[in-house]
Amino acid sequence: MNNVAVIMSVYEQDNPKYLVMALDSIINQTYKNCSLYIAVDGTVPEPIKVILSDYQKNIANISVFYHSTNLGLAYRLNELIDKVVNHYKYIARMDADDVSAPNRLDQQVKFLDEFTDVGVLGSSVNEIDALGQFVCYKSMETEHKILSANILKKCPFNHPTVMFRGKVFEDGYRYKNALKNTQDYYLWVDLLAAGIKFANIDEALLDFRVNSEFYSRRGVKKAKNDFNARLYAGKKLNISTIKAVFFAVLIYGVRVSPAFVKKMLYRFAR
Repeated sequence: MNNVAVIMSVYEQDNPKYLVMALDSIINQTYKNCSLYIAVDGTVPEPIKVILSDYQKNIANISVFYHSTNLGLAYRLNELIDKVVNHYKYIARMDADDVSAPNRLDQQVKFLDEFTDVGVLGSSVNEIDALGQFVCYKSMETEHKILSANILKKCPFNHPTVMFRGKVFEDGYRYKNALKNTQDYYLWVDLLAAGIKFANIDEALLDFRVNSEFYSRRGVKKAKNDFNARLYAGKKLNISTIKAVFFAVLIYGVRVSPAFVKKMLYRFAR
């Protein structure tokens, strides 16, 4: 069995320059026993095609799968998971606009090798702007007990940082295909309900890109999805209905707030 499969989805709105940085950050990992699997979700501009073709041609451990229809992140991630499950000990996430620290995979593999009861491992991040300039350090709680207790308040992981123990997906868990966002949150809830243990490394193992659209795009649709997600969590995890509704309404209010308010609250919530 190979050790690490990194899965990434690419679509038409991805920035070619950022994509190159993301790819290079995985290729140049200090940990070498890994392969990169990329799903192209629908038609993409020629520059992206050229980049992916060049990397696939010149790097042995990169596999690219092209699809003519855009079906969303959850769908493509599930496809990639189906390709690699049972063949890799660990499965890591990566986004096409972020940058992994050179030692990211090495650190996560060492952690999961040592703490065999942990099923999903994430990390803290450095948030960067469109130009790659440092914005802030986003620290994540490290202990399962706290991550689980705070599930209604906030997501336990920075999604692009996570590494899964392959056994998680061997047991049949997947992202919910119908969701265009919040797909990661639903998965975290399902895994918590199944008794899967979470952890984070409080070290910035990824540069997470936050552009000007990060706050403005979190509108009514995202608000409704987050509202339903909290109700789902309350029911799935047997949390008080009153508490679940309270946080669902609270988060809905934040999501439909003006961008500057969301930005302020987001910074405060760190």
